[in-house]
Amino acid sequence: MTFVLVLGSGSVYAQSSSSTNYRVDETFFGSGGELDAQSSSYRAQQSAGALGVGFASSTSYDVNGGFLTQNNAYLEMSVQNTTVDLGTLSRYSTASGSAQAGVCNCSFTVRTYVSSQYVIYSITNPPTSENGDVLTAKASQGAPSADPDVEEFGMNIVANTSPASIGADPVNYPDNTFADGEAATGYDTTNQYKYGVGDIIARSQATPGNSATGRTDYTVSFIAKTNASTPAGTYTMRQQLVVVPTY
Repeated sequence: MTFVLVLGSGSVYAQSSSSTNYRVDETFFGSGGELDAQSSSYRAQQSAGALGVGFASSTSYDVNGGFLTQNNAYLEMSVQNTTVDLGTLSRYSTASGSAQAGVCNCSFTVRTYVSSQYVIYSITNPPTSENGDVLTAKASQGAPSADPDVEEFGMNIVANTSPASIGADPVNYPDNTFADGEAATGYDTTNQYKYGVGDIIARSQATPGNSATGRTDYTVSFIAKTNASTPAGTYTMRQQLVVVPTY
């Protein structure tokens, strides 16, 4: 698969104390500290007696307390070099496979800091033959059809056991208190698949107190099946993903 990352525009606001003579972007309350302690052997940032540390939030704000709290927002996507070969499709059985590669053994990862949420869209048509014939997208989430008259293509972003043991649930690093990525509705149920061009397939939850400040690994699984009317050909899909953050 080939993925394309498109960043949405957004505004980031940070309050700072200022006058005509000064501006303080980050303020520290405590017994002391040094921003850049160094010698020929080391370099460090130090604090002593910080009066408040940690993360707090409500529906109106997020606050990171501590001596070192970065105020630069970012969004990063890392896509693994993966190819899924579903083999020769049949009307009597469903082919399946997952895009898993790299150190994470996943399809792609998203890492973010101080974004309130993000959503990931899939904007690519289902597998298409060299003649322009397109496999039918599975419009409603459900198990693969056993009907030989049904042609379908679908995917999800969770671990599955049917029609084969493929895929994996999204994994948040370092844990769920730092990152809150998840499969989106329609792509979040084991052994259930669907596909729609332009669908949101994954997202962060934007839960107060659990903002998107870490990394999430996502694994995409696919199913496909033909029917008697499916034109012959080689069907391929170069999946394009768009991730849009909100700050």
